[in-house]
Amino acid sequence: MVQRARVTSILFKRDLVFTLYNWRYYTALFVAFLASSFILENFLDGIREDDILVSAYPLNYPLYISIIIISLYLAILSAVSISRERERGTLEVLFYGPVTPGNFLLGKYLKDLVLGIVALGFCAGYFYLVSYATNLGFTTGLIKALIMSIFLISCVVSFGLFISSITGRVKSSVLSLIAILGAFLAVQFIHAALLGLEREGLSMPMLYLRQTISLLFQGINWVSPFAFLNRALESVVLESWPLYFTTIAYATIYSVIFIVLSIISMGRKGVKT
Repeated sequence: MVQRARVTSILFKRDLVFTLYNWRYYTALFVAFLASSFILENFLDGIREDDILVSAYPLNYPLYISIIIISLYLAILSAVSISRERERGTLEVLFYGPVTPGNFLLGKYLKDLVLGIVALGFCAGYFYLVSYATNLGFTTGLIKALIMSIFLISCVVSFGLFISSITGRVKSSVLSLIAILGAFLAVQFIHAALLGLEREGLSMPMLYLRQTISLLFQGINWVSPFAFLNRALESVVLESWPLYFTTIAYATIYSVIFIVLSIISMGRKGVKT
């Protein structure tokens, strides 16, 4: 047990240091803050034009944009983590030593989760400075959203690792991730669009389509890691502690399930591409 924990710690530190010294990590943060700044600027322009602000959580939406961009980066990072080691042949070398699929995946999961927490620390600092400069409130809702984001990142990372465990090469991992997340987002978008239509004005085929999309939406609501972001947003806006803690519990169960599935899948697929 002690030796396994030591192996996991070594793998975790090796990958964490490598990523923290990688310019791509800071580029993702820069893009996230740039997108948030653009939204904030439009928001402040709207306040100047209307001379009125009606919002309990003015910084939450820019924060969510930052979190989505950071989560997408971490999802891709996780999705290529196993397949990249397979392609380079380092996975085979590692498994000649005392490394098991569980050690390896736990090291990768912890590394990506810590990278996400560090990124959230940068987010907290950035939005605190924005709040200080603009007088927009650094509210408890923002703090709750930041804490909830740790669990969202956990979902994204575990999902990305699962994709990486079932694919052989980096290219197939990235394409699979984009295809699956794209399908999730497409279903969410079509579902929202169809719900906006009046039921009485729909033809019979459109009614069947709306019902089918609605069933699909309910299904992916428990599989898509980004569905947890919607629930988190809802719990913060409604100020519902039961919904907040229920979302955390679901996100934790989700992460555990996908990590276990990743370990099983990696054990069966082996170290070859």
